[in-house]
Amino acid sequence: MPGPRTILVLRFSSIGDIVHTTSVIGTLKKYFPQSKIDFMTLSKFAPLLEGHPFINKVHAVDINAGYSQLRQTGFEMEMMEYDLAIDLHNTTRSQVIRWGLITTNHVHIKKPRWNRFKLFALHQNDFPNNFTVRTWLHEPIQHLLPENFTIGQSRLFVSEAEKSGINKLLTRDGLNGKYFVVTPGAAWAQKRWKAERYARVIDQCAKEFNMQAVLIGGVGDDICEMIQNSADSRVIDRHGKTNLRESLAIISQAEFVLGSDTGFLHAGEALGISAVTLLGPTAKETGAGVFLQSSQVVEKKGLWCRPCSQNGSIPCYRKEQYCMNGIETDHVFSAITRLDIS
Repeated sequence: MPGPRTILVLRFSSIGDIVHTTSVIGTLKKYFPQSKIDFMTLSKFAPLLEGHPFINKVHAVDINAGYSQLRQTGFEMEMMEYDLAIDLHNTTRSQVIRWGLITTNHVHIKKPRWNRFKLFALHQNDFPNNFTVRTWLHEPIQHLLPENFTIGQSRLFVSEAEKSGINKLLTRDGLNGKYFVVTPGAAWAQKRWKAERYARVIDQCAKEFNMQAVLIGGVGDDICEMIQNSADSRVIDRHGKTNLRESLAIISQAEFVLGSDTGFLHAGEALGISAVTLLGPTAKETGAGVFLQSSQVVEKKGLWCRPCSQNGSIPCYRKEQYCMNGIETDHVFSAITRLDIS
């Protein structure tokens, strides 16, 4: 039976989740190499997918689009006569768009809410041992694939021109030689490590590996300034000063990426850069963790209370947040030394 020739994939946010969906695109392209794959996401995340060789077109949706606009978008997608639409978000926004796909065959992801509830509230883990965010994202298309199919890798792309441009920018900032990227910010405070501990690790890397740290993040990631002020070594702080494509270009030439479970860590792996990720309130059952063999996870094991939420949004209910506070600087530096750093 021939596979779909034209495919629409929907995932609206956020950076890390969109990065993970590119593994599905890789799988589809492997088993249906003649297919054309379009992607729909929010406008602010569309640049993430620029230059991806497996994506034919990116449809950008405004974050403020209301019901009528979303319904109209669904009708427009229906007129494009896709063979298959794959909703890998399954939110109200994507459901409204799916309502417009009257004759288009479509499938959607099913969120494991019951298993998540048992994991977070009852600390009962009923997820399969081999569960990862990638295996979950492939569930809607399993019926199209061979029984023992291979899951594709997450992939992003940065052009040589983008790399050259960011090199000039970093040189003007005082970069001299190799560097690593630190992405210390997070949407939720529970996922952030202490600034002074980041600073100590940065100083250790400067001393042992003669590498500078480049900090990236959004405008509101004030922790970057705190790290820069606490570190004894020279730190280049680019938070709030680079757009999404420039941040990817910085990551793409780094020796490694260090930070908590956030989108730029996953983006780093999709660019082939090893990651050292600090896991606190999240775990692999929530989509956290790493995939490259060279990447490292640092976590405080043996805590009955973790993971406690899907994305770290729930405030810690214990007298101290042991999952993040229990990660010491020597644990992190030890993980860094296990990377292949020349």
